[in-house]
Amino acid sequence: ARTLLAILRLSTALARLRIVDQVEKEDVNEAMRLMEMSKDSLKQQQAPTNRGKKDVDVIYDLIRSIAEGSKTLKIQDIRDRATSKGFKPDQVEKCLDDYEELSVWQLNQARTKLTFIS
Repeated sequence: ARTLLAILRLSTALARLRIVDQVEKEDVNEAMRLMEMSKDSLKQQQAPTNRGKKDVDVIYDLIRSIAEGSKTLKIQDIRDRATSKGFKPDQVEKCLDDYEELSVWQLNQARTKLTFIS
């Protein structure tokens, strides 16, 4: 309940920064990203698990956790999840490209779907 209230307040504040009276989906997404980053920063202080790992590898781990055994994923879902974890779009694209070159997965021509290679 507290997290939901915090997201609501952050979303409202972000809308006010843009000088509008209505909260939009982007405001909520950014508020959720900020909350996630805040929680992650606390976790990193307690237990530095990703220390020494490259961003590309952390994003790869995130993609594998999103897949949960599924063979295909929507690229937009990956981008949204990675952004909410604090990664920049160019970092996500680099990960997608790097692991495609390693033949871990394939991206369709429109770059909307990722398919894992067995």
